[in-house]
Amino acid sequence: MRGTALSGLARRIGGAGRAEAARAAVAAGLTWQTCATLLHRPAPYAGAVAAVLIVETSVVRTAGAALRYAAGCLLGVLVAIPGALYVEPTTAGLGLVAFASVLPARQGFLGHYGLHVPTTALLTFAMVRGRHPGELGSHLAEIVLGMAFGLACGALLFPAVRVRSAERALDDLRLLTARHLDGLADAAARHRRPRDVLGPTWQDDLDTALGRARKAVEEAHESLRWNVRPTARRRRWHLDHQVLHSLTEAADRAAATGRLLDAHPAAATGARTPGTTGTPCPDPYPRLLRTAALCVYSCRGGRPHPALPATRHALARLATTDGDPPAGTAGDPRLLEHLGAVLDRLAAPAPAPPARPHRPCTLQRLSPR
Repeated sequence: MRGTALSGLARRIGGAGRAEAARAAVAAGLTWQTCATLLHRPAPYAGAVAAVLIVETSVVRTAGAALRYAAGCLLGVLVAIPGALYVEPTTAGLGLVAFASVLPARQGFLGHYGLHVPTTALLTFAMVRGRHPGELGSHLAEIVLGMAFGLACGALLFPAVRVRSAERALDDLRLLTARHLDGLADAAARHRRPRDVLGPTWQDDLDTALGRARKAVEEAHESLRWNVRPTARRRRWHLDHQVLHSLTEAADRAAATGRLLDAHPAAATGARTPGTTGTPCPDPYPRLLRTAALCVYSCRGGRPHPALPATRHALARLATTDGDPPAGTAGDPRLLEHLGAVLDRLAAPAPAPPARPHRPCTLQRLSPR
């Protein structure tokens, strides 16, 4: 099982890496050919390096990388020119430029692109000091062309749409949360601690799945921004965010319920609700937990499970029948509170998609003569 999961992860990473590498290679080749044709540069390495470095996994990240790369190069030029023109001797000017360029590069606001501040500053210093302004202009023109081709290839050459990975992460979180709720029902019915039924690391596993789902949904949402592919334009991410919020609430409440049952294994006992014949039905709480697990498993952004309204009604009757016993005793009301929060979240209607602006019809009906 673990080997299968690792091989699937390796395939997904390899696929994304190959696509990104292909876009970077095309951008570098176009930059090289354009610089050689227009700028008459025999070896335009600076432009090819710029094209390769700014191509990222999404259009938004590529644009951000281009902005930080350009800011680093511009800052390096602005630092180097005064030192190269007005500071004597050359050694003192070089030291001043190196000091002034390394300081902003270490601040972190440019990320790893801060390395280009001292690199561009020292190259600019050498070219200006050596009276080669034409070389400096060609060097900067290479960088500009490289960034332009990197942006174009990152935005137009089949940019990634990371939807399937987010759907898989949500499916894993949905299944794990439902299993844990069902395990909590078994623990409550057998008056055992959840850690004895689900294992000592069940809450850590739930937190890991929740963090993975959040990261996958964020990456998928980022991949859809500024994406020109029709698949990205057709996605309705308000439903995916609704599912993530519902599963997050269910996972958090399941963890809180587990902590209560770990501290007081008998807290779920003593809950009674009158039956149809006037006789009490013992311990309905585990059955409600199992039904909630079924509703969580069916949480996919559409209609809620058909059993959800009846489950909420039964929980309301159970809460009014039990009264308000003190915390830590049989029938702890916090258990019902956590379960009610999960059911209320699952019953929340999905947000409507954004309305399209109304376009008035330009054709006018001809009045009969």
